[in-house]
Amino acid sequence: MAEKDEIKADLIFNEIRLEIGGANKNPKLADFAIRDDIDLPVRNCIPMWVLGMGW
Repeated sequence: MAEKDEIKADLIFNEIRLEIGGANKNPKLADFAIRDDIDLPVRNCIPMWVLGMGW
């Protein structure tokens, strides 16, 4: 479900706030940031390819 307030996150999935984007995407108030410019998970930033591998 899309977040109503874009300042907090891009979307919510099972009560987990997610930010999705590229190199300049920071988690803000979200629980995790899904980024397409990193190869390994760092703190609360998850590489986008990890989601593809779990598909």
